[in-house]
Formats: sequence, structure tokens, C-alpha cells
Amino acid sequence: MDSLKFHVLYEAKYEYEDVVTSNDNTLKIVPYDGDNQELLEENVDTEPKGYKTRYKDMFGNIVYRIKVIEPHYSLVIRSESSVNVKLKEMEDCMLPCQIEDETFLNSSRLIDVDYFKPIAKELLKSSKSLDDLVKNTVEFVRNRLKYKEGITNVDTSAKESFEIGMGVCQDFAQVTIGILRASGIPARYVMGLVNDNPISTHAWVEFKSPSGWIPVDPTRRKFYNIAYVKFAIGRDYYDTPPILGTFVSKGKGWLKKLTVMVRRID
Repeated sequence: MDSLKFHVLYEAKYEYEDVVTSNDNTLKIVPYDGDNQELLEENVDTEPKGYKTRYKDMFGNIVYRIKVIEPHYSLVIRSESSVNVKLKEMEDCMLPCQIEDETFLNSSRLIDVDYFKPIAKELLKSSKSLDDLVKNTVEFVRNRLKYKEGITNVDTSAKESFEIGMGVCQDFAQVTIGILRASGIPARYVMGLVNDNPISTHAWVEFKSPSGWIPVDPTRRKFYNIAYVKFAIGRDYYDTPPILGTFVSKGKGWLKKLTVMVRRID
């Protein structure tokens, strides 16, 4: 099995129009440690520094919670890590494949599987194998959705973005997941970084094959041997936001700058 080693950086800088007396953030900005990834080292911190705890959630995602109580007008959240990403071969199977995983077959808050069953039924007619189904599904989604920012948001469901016909990587991923689940194939949402000059986090899909979880990126039309760096997996976006937090201040706050980097290590 081929593998690639990467140095990974995620840094977000927030600014506030008035003093912040408390800032509490939950972070999923460390590479996933499991499946096709091996986390080699990690360092997560903030400026100003805060009280830090680390744990794994129900999906195995590494989660940091950092609470800053030192008064501040800006906050930097930074993660640096190195990870080994293994390229896993997809083992095909003739449909119907007997692959079980109830968690990633059922509907979730943003993905209504029943809504996509009529579409799945039609795609299954023209698909003999799992490989056929995945590729037919991606082509269908790309023909039905136009990539456009500012139309959808993180709370937009797969059904809504499909009916709008526009969206971003989150929408492409969730619609693809909905169709695959409706076809009887376990599929999960992935958040992380692409390995070719990323400018922000990206969303893609992993489906379960006889050889395990295999990546596919419907937004960029990439299949299987994708050496992206995944930060978190889940049923849909709600299980995977990179930063989720609250702060106490009389003024507003905003993301001033986001810096991400994935660099190959020999």
C-alpha cells in the first residue's frame, strides 16, 4: 500500500470590536488517526493561551476544547501536525453488495435518505457494480448541481441544495451521500484539506467497499486514490465543523484570516 507523509497547518485569526472576556471553542483541526491515516505528531494552541482538553468523539475524531479567559481583542487558533496518508485500493463488487454499517446508511439531520430513493432506484438500473454506481452517482450530482458560493450555508440540507441546484463542496458531498445511502451503500461525510495548495477546508465523501472506506470527491470529480488529509468524519456537516465556539463581549467578532497548508514530507 503506497503512502504519503504530510506536514499540515491550520491557523485561524479572529478579531473583535470590543474586549472579549471569555472565548470557548471546540476544534476538529487535527488529522484523523485511523483507517488510512496515521497521526505522527500534533500541536494545538491558541493566542492568548487557554485551558485545553483533548478527547475523541463517537466517530474517532480528535477534538480539542480550549477556553480562553484572558481579556483579548483578537484570537489565534493554530494546529500543526504531521500525518501519514495511505492509498487504499477499492475492491469492487457486483450489486447488490452486502455491506453493512447502520450509522452511515440511515438519514441524518441534513440528509433525508428517503427523499433520494427514487433517484437511487434509477441509477441502480444502469449500474452493475459498486464502481459503476459510485461513478454514475457522481456524474448525476455534477450534472444537477452547479458550484456557486453564497447560495447555501452550513444549515442547508441535501434536499434543499438539490432542489436549488446550486451549492458548494458541502452540498455536493451531502447529495452524493444521500443517493449512495438510498442505494444501500454506507457513505459518510469527510472534512479536511486537499493536498494541492488548499485555501480552506474541503468536504468530500467516503463510501464503504469490501476493502473498507474509500474516498471520492464529487466536487472535483476525483475517485478512490485521493491522498487528502481528513480532519473529521461524520453523518453530515453537523458532526464535523472545524471550529465551533462562543465568546462573551459587547461587540461583534469575525474571522480575519484563515491560513491552511499541506506540504509533502520526504
